[in-house]
Amino acid sequence: MPIALSPSRQSEITHDVIKSVVHLTAQRDELTLLRSLLGSVLEMLPGVQASLICLVPPPEPGMWVPDETSPLPKPMFQITDWLMAEVVYLDAEAPARQFIRDGLDYLVSSLGIQEDRRMAIVMRLPQWTPADLRIAQGMLNIYTNFARVLFDSERDTLTGLYNRKKLEQKLSEVLAGRISGSNRQGDQDTADYLAVFDIDRFKRVNDNFGHLIGDEVLLIFAGLMRNALRDVDWVFRYGGEEFVALIKGVSPATIAAILERIRLKVQDHNFPQVGQVTVSIGFTSIADQQLPPYVFEEADKALYYAKEHGRNQVCDYRELLSRGELAPEKVSGGSIELF
Repeated sequence: MPIALSPSRQSEITHDVIKSVVHLTAQRDELTLLRSLLGSVLEMLPGVQASLICLVPPPEPGMWVPDETSPLPKPMFQITDWLMAEVVYLDAEAPARQFIRDGLDYLVSSLGIQEDRRMAIVMRLPQWTPADLRIAQGMLNIYTNFARVLFDSERDTLTGLYNRKKLEQKLSEVLAGRISGSNRQGDQDTADYLAVFDIDRFKRVNDNFGHLIGDEVLLIFAGLMRNALRDVDWVFRYGGEEFVALIKGVSPATIAAILERIRLKVQDHNFPQVGQVTVSIGFTSIADQQLPPYVFEEADKALYYAKEHGRNQVCDYRELLSRGELAPEKVSGGSIELF
């Protein structure tokens, strides 16, 4: 027989639900949205244990790989092999699934793909009451609906990469962190870098093969970029055939090697119907620039130098400056508007 709640307890639960929904829908980033979901579950369901689980794709059957670089909270309880198997085989489109194991009542739900990682949430209690189950499932449904809205607002519809709006946000965060000192690396020889990529003579692809084939080239190129970079790096489609990567905490020699590897991967790839495609790349270190547009402008100037001097090459803005190939950027009053 269900236990009737007092009016004060009903009012308290209603207040908690509204507060949690407000906090969830205030998020504008996938990882902070996940943290908000976990916090809401723990606050609204006293006694529940919950963990966010990250599966670095593609997960092998029965195996899991925790992402040590992720800022997500660490698991709050021991994740066993059998529990991880349940998560690995969970259908991404399926609703939350309940099961009992070793006298504990579990609720497991896929959270889809966040930051190019497959995520899941695991919650457990000695026994789920109908009321607790409804609250947990309701929060998951709210999260799922809002995550789709957030995903659509910050992703490029063709490639699934982040869009220009997300680029401005992440670049602002990196610059703010450097100003405050929170993003400074322990190793003084490393830095964060912004790289701009432009597919060479892409207009010819559209003109000669049509826009459908052109879109396929963009999709394949986006995949080559994403696979060549780490999970902690960010990849964006800036527009048309232009892409951007935000690469964090590497040395000058490493950034040059990373970008050269991407250039070669593109050059050596056999694109369907089109054959060979090449890419020009310009990059700059994120150091003392005041605003995101200034960082982008430096990388963009290096890119256009690469395109004007033979294409299919990688150019460093700072190196071009030191050689006298480019004049220092003169900006007055923050008049550059790239975003």
